[in-house]
Amino acid sequence: MTLLNKAAARCGLVLAVLAAAAPIGATTVPTQSWNGYHWAHTGNLAIMVGNNTSAKWAPYLSTAETVWSTDKYIDFLPMASMTSATSCAGIYGTIQVCSGNYGATGWSGWTTVYTSGTSIYQATIKLNDYYFNQAKYNKAAYFQQVICQELGNALGLDDSDHSYTNANIGSCMDYTNDSSGTLGTNGTLANTAPSMSDVTHLDGIYSVFDSTQLAFTKPKVSSNAQAVAGSVPEPASWSMMFVGFGALGVAMRRGRKADLAVAFAR
Repeated sequence: MTLLNKAAARCGLVLAVLAAAAPIGATTVPTQSWNGYHWAHTGNLAIMVGNNTSAKWAPYLSTAETVWSTDKYIDFLPMASMTSATSCAGIYGTIQVCSGNYGATGWSGWTTVYTSGTSIYQATIKLNDYYFNQAKYNKAAYFQQVICQELGNALGLDDSDHSYTNANIGSCMDYTNDSSGTLGTNGTLANTAPSMSDVTHLDGIYSVFDSTQLAFTKPKVSSNAQAVAGSVPEPASWSMMFVGFGALGVAMRRGRKADLAVAFAR
């Protein structure tokens, strides 16, 4: 996206912090994997997505859920609000998507995945209306790219290109100065949906099965994930965030080294 100088998240202190967070003895991760993070699965995944956004986000969230659900391993299950937009608290076994005016933070979208080892057990996505309410960013293509990209990150998929000035590759995981491909700055392709390459790389991440899977992420599970909301602490209540260039941070809960919260900003 144009706003945030996200390329800074890939260098300096932040990269060193992420490397330190990688599990000892980790094997080579698939292409476009975000540090090996993934939802543990013994079969297909049906991940509930709580919608804690304002009405203007509804069509973009719905479209992004639908396109990512075309992946052969992934189904997103749209759910009603489970938390408040202000706190955007994580709920075990789900992805919570929130929107609100979070202020001049330097990011338009912020994804946090909560992991045990490299296994994701919940995720949150914040969409910052402080920027989306400004004319420069209040555009359908920008809305669509950001929510598409954040949902991809919440699955453990890394961004595909970190240069704003390269020609668009037709992927919402691709940084650009023009999400729509109509301004003459980045070619003519729209970066508003996953590309075939994104899907192939996502399949590479999820083609290897795990020995366990969260009950809430198994297809046809009817349990109400909201029932466990009170059992999961909010990041601010237990973590210390190290942020580099206002773009990316890693937090570790004191006394429980197996649990990580990793944030990825746009």
